[in-house]
Amino acid sequence: MNIRQLPALLVLGVTSLWLTGCTDRIGMAGQAMNEIRNSPSQPIEPPPKAEIVEDFVYSATLLRSPFLPPSLVNVQSATASTDGVRPDITRTKEPLEQYEIAQLTFRGMVISPEGQQYALVQRPDGSVASVKVGDYLGLNDGRIVEITPTQINLIEIVPDSRAGFIERPQSLVSPIN
Repeated sequence: MNIRQLPALLVLGVTSLWLTGCTDRIGMAGQAMNEIRNSPSQPIEPPPKAEIVEDFVYSATLLRSPFLPPSLVNVQSATASTDGVRPDITRTKEPLEQYEIAQLTFRGMVISPEGQQYALVQRPDGSVASVKVGDYLGLNDGRIVEITPTQINLIEIVPDSRAGFIERPQSLVSPIN
């Protein structure tokens, strides 16, 4: 045996041992799979019995909606009982009624020295207007009912599915939290 042949023989020996190890593990896995396939099947448990649940009758329809602020609920419930909600077509439109609510941005609240709250609303052109409770904004006759430091709450008159109108709460929320 030559010294030059020693590294080649060493590599050949290691490779054969490595391949033998792989085939042994593959053979063991194959044998385990055959044992599983040949074993008797286990019975399947029956599904659980369905429980009969009593009907639930929702009885809180006359209570306040948890999804609306109390100020809007009071205004909505007072006006929801009256029939014939209609926009006042004789009323002079205010400047902010030419924009959709989504086009307007609530920028903050100011309190006058007399204690009157005003909301600052930015128009799409960047100019800012002040509004107070009772003023209108938006395309749907939105009357402002409350001004908070973070939003303007209003009631809009929108068409319903029965060719009439309903009052719907809407909010203009400040983008700054």
